[in-house]
Amino acid sequence: MPEDAPTLDLSALDFRPSWAKDPASAPPPEQREFREPRETRGPRPDKRGGFNRGKPPARDRKEFRGAPTRDKFSGFRREERPAPPPNPFPWLRIAFTATAPAVETVAQQIRHTGKTFSLFDIARILLRNPASYTIDLTAAPKQPEGPFYVVDADQSVWLNRESALRHLLRKKLEELYRVESVVIDPPKGNFPVVAVCGMSGVLLGPPNHHDFERKLRELHRERFARLDFEAFRSRLKMERDPEVIEKWRAEASKSVEYYPREGEAPEKLADLAAVERHFDHHHAAVHIKFTGVAPVPGDPKTTAVDPALAPLLNYARDEEERFPLRLAQSLSRALSGAGLRFHKSANRTTFVSASRSRHLNLEETPVSDSIRKIVETIRSKKSIRRGQLLDLLVPAPAPATEPVLPAPSDPARDAVINDLLWLTHEGYVIEYADGRLESVPMPKNPPKPAGDQPAATEAAAEVVPPAAAPAAGTEDQVPACS
Repeated sequence: MPEDAPTLDLSALDFRPSWAKDPASAPPPEQREFREPRETRGPRPDKRGGFNRGKPPARDRKEFRGAPTRDKFSGFRREERPAPPPNPFPWLRIAFTATAPAVETVAQQIRHTGKTFSLFDIARILLRNPASYTIDLTAAPKQPEGPFYVVDADQSVWLNRESALRHLLRKKLEELYRVESVVIDPPKGNFPVVAVCGMSGVLLGPPNHHDFERKLRELHRERFARLDFEAFRSRLKMERDPEVIEKWRAEASKSVEYYPREGEAPEKLADLAAVERHFDHHHAAVHIKFTGVAPVPGDPKTTAVDPALAPLLNYARDEEERFPLRLAQSLSRALSGAGLRFHKSANRTTFVSASRSRHLNLEETPVSDSIRKIVETIRSKKSIRRGQLLDLLVPAPAPATEPVLPAPSDPARDAVINDLLWLTHEGYVIEYADGRLESVPMPKNPPKPAGDQPAATEAAAEVVPPAAAPAAGTEDQVPACS
């Protein structure tokens, strides 16, 4: 397993309460919560001996005032899902893809345990670990290739080159340029009022100053690009306090100069606009990639995206947590490529396992007595679990009244566990994530033998007894997928 593989424990797929997983932790009966059964909705007798068709008496109807309203057919109204944000990019396609280390970790655990897991439950576990999946942004077919700009420094995604350039410059500014602060003459003139940003508190200066419009647009572009410019301008505050005006004069008497670190005689760059032009000409082409596919990490805190994409990605994450269809689709392709097998249950739930499920015909297939006993017990007991099977075949000894040293492992129970593990790896028995055991039933339409060939089927082939099979414990000892 690679070192960067995420830690994924598929045992979390057992959604039973802790006391059901470990009976020893069950609370005593006197401490268990008791809930009275719900009343049935049938006609109830009234004072006159008749029936009121389930309608409560008039004195009881006051209790229902203010209660949740009911729909005519669907009972209590469910909470409405939030409406999707407006999408100004009809060409945008969003997909969820499991990372290669996550797929390898899941495949190894399935092969090692021999259990059968629900595909959608695995997808939900991956969604809890943002490092195990990516959100892939692509363009619809017949669209011009390369709608995304990706910055190599942090893999951030942008929709236009100017935004990607400014983001990269903020990361590389001190690395590529020398910044010096110099003192200049304070602004001259009579300034009775100073504009202040109502959201950030930045002093922008008097509206009649020559540098006011540049500072206003630069602040909007750098920090509030998602807000309409006129709406941003309307939130300015005009301060007439002499202390605020004097503070602006002190800030305006300082200037910042930039010098490229490369070159013998670097030229002075007066402002950030000049720095952007210099950076665009000398460095941007190396660090900004123009591409048609942009993978975004699952954790929104690990990378930056264009402000116009952020609400769309957040909504896509919420929808995937409700029903992980897109991640399950990509996960099924990856696990199928890893050699795992899929099958659907009677209720159309998709499950994944290490081996192809097949029926074991005990009448035609020679097996050991221990194998036969396990299969017959599973077939006779509906929804039996591993612990119940062990208790039936090898009853555990009664607990001692006095504390003693931990007893060594029981060879008889270990033999049953090894036989059961062999059956699950061969596909004759299905063990689900919650411990339920199920014997693969006989197919309704078994394959017919070929015309001139002998009638030999999989069930008629001799089964290798567990004693000759390799012991369970490592991935190399798991039978290869058929």
